[in-house]
Amino acid sequence: MNGVPSPAIRSVCPFRLVVDDDLEQLDREVAMVDAEAGSTLFEEGDAADGVASIVEGTVEILKRGRVLATLGPGTVVGELSMFVPSATRSATARASTPVRMIKWHADDLEGRLAQHERLATAIVADLAYVLAERLGRSTHDLVSLLDAVGTRLPVSELERLRSRAVQ
Repeated sequence: MNGVPSPAIRSVCPFRLVVDDDLEQLDREVAMVDAEAGSTLFEEGDAADGVASIVEGTVEILKRGRVLATLGPGTVVGELSMFVPSATRSATARASTPVRMIKWHADDLEGRLAQHERLATAIVADLAYVLAERLGRSTHDLVSLLDAVGTRLPVSELERLRSRAVQ
């Protein structure tokens, strides 16, 4: 497989739901990518060009120089590019150790759904779980932050912030 062994690809999101019959097509669409420790995988604001699954190593996600998360094997970076064709990277990703990733380009998702419906649907379904999990965690973090700030803000300002956050 295009440098990507079947067991490796089947062990990471968003490829966990891909059936055996679609592995040959998937092989044509993915590439194994290696990055050295300290290298930048992408910068905040860069054009989003695909999703990558971490097979080995760790990746730091940074926003304005602050580490928001550290991701390891089995996790995904760049998932929003799958659903928003004009998306730009919302954060910077930097390899904190040597990293090996499987990259799937996000171009023409609609065309892929039409040509290889079962394959594209399996990938999108696996990503949907990740997105729902991350949205839930972000919502929880935001509510916790608003609750903490609420003790120091006038109630009217807190309500204004909460109404904007829920939209």
